[in-house]
Amino acid sequence: MKKSVSLSEEQLQESMWIEIIRRMETIYAELANNQAEIERKNRELLQAQEFTENILKSMVDALIVVDSEEKITMVNQATLDLLGYKKEEIIKKTAKMILASPKEKRRPFNESYLSKFKESSIQDLEIDFQSKSGEKIPMTLSSSVMRNSEGEIIGVIGVAKDLRETKWLLAEAAAAEAERAKAQELERAYKELKDLQSQLIHSERLASIGQLAAGVAHEINNPLGGILVYSHLLLEDLTTNDPKKANTERIIKEATRCKDIVKRLLDFARQPQPKVEPIGINVVLEETLSLVKDQALFHNIKITKKFQPSLP
Repeated sequence: MKKSVSLSEEQLQESMWIEIIRRMETIYAELANNQAEIERKNRELLQAQEFTENILKSMVDALIVVDSEEKITMVNQATLDLLGYKKEEIIKKTAKMILASPKEKRRPFNESYLSKFKESSIQDLEIDFQSKSGEKIPMTLSSSVMRNSEGEIIGVIGVAKDLRETKWLLAEAAAAEAERAKAQELERAYKELKDLQSQLIHSERLASIGQLAAGVAHEINNPLGGILVYSHLLLEDLTTNDPKKANTERIIKEATRCKDIVKRLLDFARQPQPKVEPIGINVVLEETLSLVKDQALFHNIKITKKFQPSLP
């Protein structure tokens, strides 16, 4: 009987040890799995960190992270290159140290630019940074508020773009536009000068022509006067039926017309005020045809006149 009880206790203890060992193996397996998961998460975290660092290094714009106490907690290499600071010189320093405006540096936090960053996101705010050497750098800043899981503001992340090249290009464009406007004005003035020069040359030519016409007119006027005088004398000696009378009258008429032409040349030379007066179109046509009549007959051309008597 005693032997049987002793055997049962031994079996019970053996079973307990087996269960303990089994549970220990399970725990070890879970620990091994957890360790593998932790190592995997650590690798992923390192990869994410390297990825983020590569992005920050590749950024050409300045990136600045400020905490809720206005202290700079992170900057990228572009920020350091822009401002000329080393990382240890700027981290945990107040963000106002990079502002160029002395007025902003003296303002309480709740009245400064930085308070605006905490209120909401800001896009393309023009602001001046100040480098370590004291250079004033125009920037355009965009920012976003960072919050924790409870929705509390824990900081602000801002990205700033250097506007020096943009402003230089704008200044160059403005200067080029001013030069273009100046060139256009010079071109316009040159054109006006050329026009005035052309007008002056034309006026001088007209004056020369007028002087020449006056000289020619005076030279022609004298023989025309003689022709008219002798033609009138000849006409007085001719009888009414004399066939020479019509030719003599024609000589007087054409000589008179030449004298009128000479008078107009002299008037042109003196540049009098133009005189406008009505004239019958039939009279003009008749006188014109009489001038070309002989030439037309010479070329075997017959002229037929059909004037309307009622024309003015």
